[in-house]
Amino acid sequence: MPDEELERILSSVPPLSDTTDLPGWEDILSEYHQSSSSDAKPTQPAEAEPPKQKKHPEPPKPLEKPEREEPRSVFTGEELEFEDLEKRTKQMRDYAQKVQSLRPENAAATSVSVAEPELKEFSLGPEFGEHFSPSNEFQMPDEAEHVFEESSQKKEVIKSFLRRLKQPEETPAPPLPQAFAQAQRYAVNLRLRAFLALIPLLPLIIISCCQTWGFLPGFLTYSAEGQPYVTLFFMVLLQFAVMICGIDILGRGISDLIHLRPGAETLVVLSCFASLMQVGSIVLRTEAEGLLHNTAGFLPYCAVSAASVFFALWGASHRQSAYARTYKLASSLGEECDCVVSEERIWSGHPGFSRHNAKLEGFVAQTEMPDVASRVMRFLTPLMIVAFVVLGLLSASNHSSVVVGEDSVQRQQYFFYTFAALCCAGVPMTTFGAFSYVFSRIAARLSHMGASVTGWSGAVEMSRGGHLVLSDGDLFPPGTLALNGLKILGDHSFETIISLSASLLYASGSGLFNALASIVKNQEGYLRPATGLEAFEGGISGIVGGERVMIGTLNFMHSMGIQVPAELSAKSAVFTSVNHDLAGVLAVSYTPASQVKGALLLLEQQNMTNILALRDINVTPTLLRDKFGINPDLPEFPVVEERISLSDPERPFHGKVSAALGRDGLCPFAESVIGGQRLHKFTIMNLCIHLISLVLGVFLVFYFASQTQPVAAATISPANLLIYMMIWWVVQWLVSSFSHRY
Repeated sequence: MPDEELERILSSVPPLSDTTDLPGWEDILSEYHQSSSSDAKPTQPAEAEPPKQKKHPEPPKPLEKPEREEPRSVFTGEELEFEDLEKRTKQMRDYAQKVQSLRPENAAATSVSVAEPELKEFSLGPEFGEHFSPSNEFQMPDEAEHVFEESSQKKEVIKSFLRRLKQPEETPAPPLPQAFAQAQRYAVNLRLRAFLALIPLLPLIIISCCQTWGFLPGFLTYSAEGQPYVTLFFMVLLQFAVMICGIDILGRGISDLIHLRPGAETLVVLSCFASLMQVGSIVLRTEAEGLLHNTAGFLPYCAVSAASVFFALWGASHRQSAYARTYKLASSLGEECDCVVSEERIWSGHPGFSRHNAKLEGFVAQTEMPDVASRVMRFLTPLMIVAFVVLGLLSASNHSSVVVGEDSVQRQQYFFYTFAALCCAGVPMTTFGAFSYVFSRIAARLSHMGASVTGWSGAVEMSRGGHLVLSDGDLFPPGTLALNGLKILGDHSFETIISLSASLLYASGSGLFNALASIVKNQEGYLRPATGLEAFEGGISGIVGGERVMIGTLNFMHSMGIQVPAELSAKSAVFTSVNHDLAGVLAVSYTPASQVKGALLLLEQQNMTNILALRDINVTPTLLRDKFGINPDLPEFPVVEERISLSDPERPFHGKVSAALGRDGLCPFAESVIGGQRLHKFTIMNLCIHLISLVLGVFLVFYFASQTQPVAAATISPANLLIYMMIWWVVQWLVSSFSHRY
């Protein structure tokens, strides 16, 4: 580094007397002066400079450059030592900056002076670079470098492949119209293939169940005296026909296994594979060891495996039909529509549901989220596969040999036989119907009511709340309110009273405006802007056209000091005052809708709490009791401020869209909430039935397969296993049949 740079840095440093408290400062300055004096040596005569003792001899100077001094570095053997000027300069700059920080008046100037030198300005000379020039000794050959790059690329490919196995790329959900078309087309395809799979399944069941009845043809009789290999050939052929019909189910099971996420479809694949393995073990069995005395016990489980494929197709068709009904209604509503939103704290810290105008973003993805049965089976499948192998080995260990007559014959291991039976019992007929059967029925009912639930996700959200926010339009939709008469008091005309009353009711959002809507619908200029709105218990107030207008019940008028004649008092009468003078009396009739009455009674039966967020000054729990016959003590009737806040259409909500509504009124609102709750309830019931049949079936198969008595094999024959699984499926089907009856 040039000496001018060091001098410029040191010029900003205070005198040494001011820096004595900094450790190491004197050593650095003395070292710097010594190096400066030694650097200045070539410019002085040789006799004037005393010789200095050095640790190492200095190398000779190059002949071609006598005026330039060699860098301060020498070679001693193979060790290179040199003075790090750059490090020294950095230390001096740091100390100078610390000293300047002690003087606030010089802080700015010091920071500027210290920051000026940059590392890129330092130059140690061309000779310094010669000692550190790159050497070819450490360079990798081109071929080795190419091999190294190829191995790195292979490692990255393997890592990305493993990453895709654990987390496969999910395709984005299609829009609602496209999702509806795909679900409808897939549902029809599944029903057709299920019907085609039933054609080979029925004769396969007959062959498996009717061996002991004696009416089967001779070539289909499974016995040592007959032609057992022909029977096995037909059974395998029929099983393959059923598997081809359910090729997508089997493909999904294999794909889930490859992606390390085995589920119920993987168990179906394992069941079919185990049955074929059992057939292979029978074919490879020698004639002496062959079909022993109890041939029914060794009959392959091809019929049970094929039945699992058929019921997987049947359950998937119900699921896709439910998707099609759900997407059909949602796709006809547009981007924004009335939705049921579940909120954790809707009122007084209670979870509940409200009606909002929201977008159906993510509706398809939310509807197709895995249900609880799929998640449980995805968790249990790896454990079940390991358990089947272990239990098969344990049961086979009890059957090392068997005595036939007087000779002891070594019997083939029962592993394939027990393993196939366990795999078939692990996929009962109830596997794919726990959610799909209930969802299909609930979706069919809701589609007729003008609502659609977002699958299992919506069912979970609706099972958490028990409060519904009801507005004026839910209880008395348009058409249920009518104006029976109008009495004018004072000097105001009929048109003026109607205009003032309708303008104030419209601005306040009250449902009473529906009673006057038919009058002001085709009349221009009836509705005027209203300002200064105020809400009270039983009335509203505001300024319309420069007039102070108040509308309310009889009690409200009395509380405002407005006298009302006794002959004008009525239960459903609404009074209008202008500038604190009674100006008119509106007689309003409320006609309860039968659907609303049924929905209120349904909510009451399901122990749901209604929060009456009403702006209609006439509607109270007492009026609801008179009109709908419900218990007035059950609904919650908040204060007027909370009612206005809850019924505000612009109120921000924090929750998920659980259902889409295609009609007005309380009926679709209540139906969607109750339907979602029943979907959750009956799915849990079906899941319990499925788990009981699965665990009990596996236990019974293992118990009888472990017995050494000859009758044990006949106990878990394919016919008995099919009957056992069919009984549980009937129970599940009956439970699902009551899910939509409420």
